Amino acid sequence: MYKDYVPSILSLMDWTDRLCPKPPSRRYPFWARRDRRRTAQALAGGRSAADLARVNRVSLMEVEKLLRDEEFQELLRHYSTMAALPYEERIARLAPLALAILEMGLETGDMRVAMFVLYEQNRGRDPARSMAERVVAKAEAAAGESQPQPVWPPSTPPKEPRQPPGDWSHCAAISEHAEEAEALADLRRVARDNRAELNRLADKLASEAERMGTGLGPHALPALRLELTACGVARYWHERPAESMRAAIRLENARKIGRYGTGPPA
Repeated sequence: MYKDYVPSILSLMDWTDRLCPKPPSRRYPFWARRDRRRTAQALAGGRSAADLARVNRVSLMEVEKLLRDEEFQELLRHYSTMAALPYEERIARLAPLALAILEMGLETGDMRVAMFVLYEQNRGRDPARSMAERVVAKAEAAAGESQPQPVWPPSTPPKEPRQPPGDWSHCAAISEHAEEAEALADLRRVARDNRAELNRLADKLASEAERMGTGLGPHALPALRLELTACGVARYWHERPAESMRAAIRLENARKIGRYGTGPPA
């Protein structure tokens, strides 16, 4: 009797597949921004198209197709210019931009940026220089990458019982008292969080440097001026919340008058 329901079940499954198609088994090569960035860094470092095809496990035709893309050519030109500079000059170019990113994060109240700045300064390091050095190190690592990417992602080990912050087992083994072990575990956790924040800020710095380096053209200067004006207006009203609310109400009333003529309908 169940055979009578088989066609209806199959038709339901067919409509489900049509409405929610399964994702393709293989994504388009170099579709992600990180893939294009890593490829441009490798080409700027002297790698050939054949090497990149082998590392990324794609055909040489895909790499050549990417090289014909105008936006990627701008990105490659940016990284080639950076790679031709000495190390200290690359750091000197990236450090002011990194400082601007840190200042923007502090102005908006980002606690991750604040903790990163305090962590670096307490250890006698310049936070902006640390970000610039991380970006340069990532570019050099991409240029020296020679092993092909794995076909399948590495399998994750089974989940273990949740442990206290940091490497608790190691800290408990080398410490005599529980308080010392907890303090050491907290220090290791803070260091791990700082490395993660450094990588996040380095990616933001690389993206901002790409935007500045590839924004050449007749409309670049007006766009930058408009962006600076918008940042100034946003900062002005951010520091004056009461006035900004009243200004928003006035703009909303003006919008309604412009739409309805004399005001919103009763």
